[in-house]
Amino acid sequence: MAPREDKADVLIIGSGATGSIAAMVLGQAGLDVVCLEQGGWVEAQDHPHYHADWQWQRRTRWSSDVNVRQGNTDDFPVRSDSSQVLMWNGVGGSTNVYGGLWPRYRPSDFRKGTEHGLQPDWPISYEDVAPFYDRADRLVGVSGLAGDPSMPAHSDYPTPPVPLGGPSRRLAKAFDRLGWHWWPVPAGVISTDYDGRKACHGCGVCSGCARGSMSKFALSVWPKALAAGVDLRIYARVLRIEKGRDGRAAGAVYVDRATGRLRQVKADVVIVAANGVGTPRLLLASDNLANSSGEVGRNLLHHTLVACEMWVDEPLAAHTGYVASLISREFAETDTGRGFVNGFNFNCVTTGGAGEQANGYLSNARAPFGKGHHRWFERHFGRGFGVFAIGDDLPSPDNRVTLSATERDDDGVPVAQLSYKPGDNDRRMMRFMLERLVDIAKATEAFEYRLQDYIDENGVYRTPAWHLLGTCRMGKTPDMSVVNKWHQCWDVPNLFIVDASVFTTGGVVNPTATVCALALRAAEHIRDSFGELRSATRPLAA
Repeated sequence: MAPREDKADVLIIGSGATGSIAAMVLGQAGLDVVCLEQGGWVEAQDHPHYHADWQWQRRTRWSSDVNVRQGNTDDFPVRSDSSQVLMWNGVGGSTNVYGGLWPRYRPSDFRKGTEHGLQPDWPISYEDVAPFYDRADRLVGVSGLAGDPSMPAHSDYPTPPVPLGGPSRRLAKAFDRLGWHWWPVPAGVISTDYDGRKACHGCGVCSGCARGSMSKFALSVWPKALAAGVDLRIYARVLRIEKGRDGRAAGAVYVDRATGRLRQVKADVVIVAANGVGTPRLLLASDNLANSSGEVGRNLLHHTLVACEMWVDEPLAAHTGYVASLISREFAETDTGRGFVNGFNFNCVTTGGAGEQANGYLSNARAPFGKGHHRWFERHFGRGFGVFAIGDDLPSPDNRVTLSATERDDDGVPVAQLSYKPGDNDRRMMRFMLERLVDIAKATEAFEYRLQDYIDENGVYRTPAWHLLGTCRMGKTPDMSVVNKWHQCWDVPNLFIVDASVFTTGGVVNPTATVCALALRAAEHIRDSFGELRSATRPLAA
C-alpha cells in the first residue's frame, strides 16, 4: 500500500532542542512546518522525581544511556563497542534527561586547524555565533554570571547564577589554594521564575526536570512553536528521506506508530535534527544520502573524560542543590609542554541520594554490607562530591557510526553501530587530567578520594562522556565535510542538519549552548533564504 501523502513548506525530523528551535523560528515566520518525532510527550509524573524509588529509576528505566534503559518503546537500538549513548526519544529529546550545563565554546575551539592542524577549522568563528548565544540564553532563561575572565565579554545572563552549595564552596577554596580559575557554571536552569516557569528549588534530583526549571524544551520552546501553528506529530518513526530526480530532498516516509500505517510528508526544505547517532543513521539508511565525501558517520567525538570522587570531614548536604554549579577552565587552552594538544575543563558536581552513594555514585566506593555499614555511611554521606575533567578529543575517521549488515530494528531499518577509541593524544591528556584531579582532591583536604579513568580490566575505554558530536561535520569544502557553514548539505541543497553531528571540534565543555545557538542561526538563515531554497539545485552562495 502506498503511503498517505502530506505537503509542507518545511519538514523537521526530530523534536529535541534543535528541532524545537527550528520549528519555532520557521513557524513564527508563517511557514507551514511539520515536525516528526518518533517518541511521545514526557509528562511530569513520568520523571523519577515523584517516585519513592527515584534512585533506582535513575539507574534503570530513566538512565540517560539508551543501552541501559529497559522497556522504552520509543528507543531504537544502538550497538556500541565502548560508549554510553545519551539520547532520549520524545518531545524535547535529550533535554528530558540531561544535566543542563550551558557553557559556551571558546574562540580557539573554532580554529584548531590554525592552532595545530590536527583538527580542521570550523568555517565560522566564535564571533559569528556570539549573538546567537545571547539570544538562545534568553530563550531558555540561562542562569549564570557574566564577566568570566577566561571568556570573551558578553551580555548578562537572563537569570542569576544558581547558588553555590557546600561542595562548590569547598572546591572554590581548593582552586584558590592552587591558584586556578573557577567560575559559577552557566546552566540551562532558571534561578528565578522566568517565562511562566518556576525557579529551581534545589531538590538535587537532576535527571532532566519534571517542573521545567531545568530547561526541558517541551516546556520552554515547544509551547511557542505550537502557538505558531507548527504541526508536531508524535510516534512518527522516520524510515527514510526521499530524494527526487532533481537531486533535492523530496520529503520523508515514516511509520505512524499509533496506527502502524506508512505516511509520507513532502516538503520544499527538509531539516534533520535527530542527534549525532540518529542523523547519520538516517542518511546512511536513505541510500547513503548526502555522502559524496564519505564523511557521514565518521569523526565521532565524545569528549575525553576522567573523574574523581572525594570526601571531606565537613557536612555539605552534597545530595541537594543543582547538580553542577562550578566550572574551571584553567587548562582549557593548548599547552604543548603538557605533552598533548588541546585542553580540558573541570565540571564540579554534587552526589546522589543515600542509596546511590551507598552503592557507588561516581566511583566504585561503596558502603560495606553488614558490619561497618553505618560507620561508613555516617562518614561519607553528604560529605562527598565529584569533579569531571572533560577534554577535547581529536577526530578520527575510524571513530564512527555505521549500519549493521545483519541486524534491523522492528521497522526494518538497519541498526546503528558505534565504534569509538581514544587516540594517543587523548590518552596522554587523560593521564595529565588524572594527575590534576589528585591535586584538587589534596587541595580540598579530602580524607578519601577515588579516581575513575573508565578503562576496564581489558584496557578498553568505556567512556561515559555521553556527547554525540561530529558525525556529519561542517566544513569549508565538500570533500571533507557534509554541510557548509549554514548547515546546508553540499550534495542536497534543500537538506539541512541542525544537531550536534555538524560539530567540527568538540571543545572542552558540554555542547548544549553551542548547538542551540547554531540551530537558531541556521533556522534564521533558512527563514531568510526560503524563497531561494524552494528551487535551489546547489548550495547557496556564502
